[in-house]
Amino acid sequence: MALVLPAIHPDICETQDPACAPVLPLDQVVAAMVRMNQMRAEALRLYTSVRKYHLTLDGLVHRRADMVAKMTYVWPDQKVFEIISESGSELMRNRVLKATMEAEKEGLRGDNRDRTAITPANYEFALDKVEGTPPVFYVLKLTPRINNKFLYKGRIWVDAQDFAVARIECEPAKNPSWWTKKNDITDTYRKIGDFWLPAHLESITDVRIFGRSVLTIDYKDYELLDARKLQTPSRRAEAHPQKSSETAPSLKFPR
Repeated sequence: MALVLPAIHPDICETQDPACAPVLPLDQVVAAMVRMNQMRAEALRLYTSVRKYHLTLDGLVHRRADMVAKMTYVWPDQKVFEIISESGSELMRNRVLKATMEAEKEGLRGDNRDRTAITPANYEFALDKVEGTPPVFYVLKLTPRINNKFLYKGRIWVDAQDFAVARIECEPAKNPSWWTKKNDITDTYRKIGDFWLPAHLESITDVRIFGRSVLTIDYKDYELLDARKLQTPSRRAEAHPQKSSETAPSLKFPR
């Protein structure tokens, strides 16, 4: 798959200091991200977390709904949700919050994992900018190759050391409903041990007739119950995957 390649950034270090790392070309960043996320996904076999959902609707009507749930992930494709508490609008809890949980589970099933992977098979990539000197984040623009309800268009922040997605700002590639005029999503991740896991999500939706809804999810109390030792290659090896004996499988990283 062809990538949209910008010119290589000219700010290249002339020393051997590992803290002074060169800016990598786009194809190497994408290849390293895919490989490293796959390695993390293979290593993380079982974990739990607590999620706090908060949903508001303001406009023609004013409603709110809250839910706290424990999520258990079992490698490679199972998520189990246990609702701890819930309050507010029953309609919003059933139609939005519980539907959000079901969508997460659906995204892991069968071929959905491959069809939603952040890979050149599903997206075109372009380098938007590099943040920090030496690089801290590579900010990449994503354009979905097909209109799939699980794909999105926007930007991702790729950590320059771990080649992990640290932040996503996007909107769905396919409008999920006639009622939805616009949907802006911001998703942030944090590092726990060797793994980058969700920290906070905010989804702002302009709903026809009814007004604006805001969904936030806070992820906390992670317990890594089966996390295998991650064999992290050197930064240089990750930046030049063609020199490695390993292949570059699709990203199948659990959220």
